Amino acid sequence: MSEQDTLELLESERITRRGVLVKGGLLAAGATVLGGPVASAFGASSRAEAATKLAVVTHGDTGSFWSVFKKGVDQAHNDLASRGLSVTQVYANNDVSKQVSGINAAIAANVKVIATSVPDASALKDPLTAASKKGIEIITVNSGLGAFDALPTYEVHVGQTEELAGEGAGKQFTAAGAKNLVVLIHEASNSGLTQRAAGAKKTFKGTTKTLVIPNATSDLPGTQQKIGAYFKANPKTDAFLGLNPDVTNAALNSLPSGTKVGTFDLSPQIITAIAGGKVMFAVDQQQYLQGYLPVVFAYLFVNNLNTIGNGSPVLTGPGFVTKSNASRVAALAKAGTR
Repeated sequence: MSEQDTLELLESERITRRGVLVKGGLLAAGATVLGGPVASAFGASSRAEAATKLAVVTHGDTGSFWSVFKKGVDQAHNDLASRGLSVTQVYANNDVSKQVSGINAAIAANVKVIATSVPDASALKDPLTAASKKGIEIITVNSGLGAFDALPTYEVHVGQTEELAGEGAGKQFTAAGAKNLVVLIHEASNSGLTQRAAGAKKTFKGTTKTLVIPNATSDLPGTQQKIGAYFKANPKTDAFLGLNPDVTNAALNSLPSGTKVGTFDLSPQIITAIAGGKVMFAVDQQQYLQGYLPVVFAYLFVNNLNTIGNGSPVLTGPGFVTKSNASRVAALAKAGTR
């Protein structure tokens, strides 16, 4: 889904699940998400604006994926800081206790909105329930689709449908003629990754296996060695699906010649590999939007009681970057916004 398609989806939602009329959605409120600074796009306000305190708390790290997400958060914050918006950010690096502590700190700071990824719903249930009981609006991002729909202050999920994205990847491998696929899961407790793997298995016509390497992004050389060992032990494997661009890029040096490779998400290195024919495709969920949009949604909720989605997610993906369109996003990936 392109950025324009995402905006059109937002604009088409007229009634929120709380029954609040949203006249024209995000665009009618004056926000220009990709066409210019949001702060100036909103124009002059005819009333006093409330202070908007937002906490962004994710399980992410500082790798190529989450650094793009953070750029989206930072840009939206910059665009709206003059309108009374403040943002705190926590990136827990797959440490559940750190993410829980970040949410609890946000509650104690009396934030108005928490935007959080939910790789493990059971671990985050108690703090997010506590936040909701205090009237804090909850937005889930990246992972956690459907995990907390029942919370009274839950607004929307911003991300992609993970199993659907996996299904698209499985179809790509089938079309390429692969017979034996391995999917590498790099975070053992992340439900979104298991959903991606399940989707790929559902549509791939050959044999699908999974390789779980916990915290694979924290030790890329070690991960590379483990991938190489897997292929030596399973010589019939002819296709590899990485669920993280850094992991996939590390894997390229340990995969047998002729292995069909796909990945989730983009990085400059992955774009180069696609253009050079080393990687067939990347599933693009546009994480810059996953960082940018919740900040805008938080501002609009606090100041205008706008809600988004009408009970459905705001989808930022999946899209597919292949050799045919890699050059169009290469410069953006190098700039850190794709």
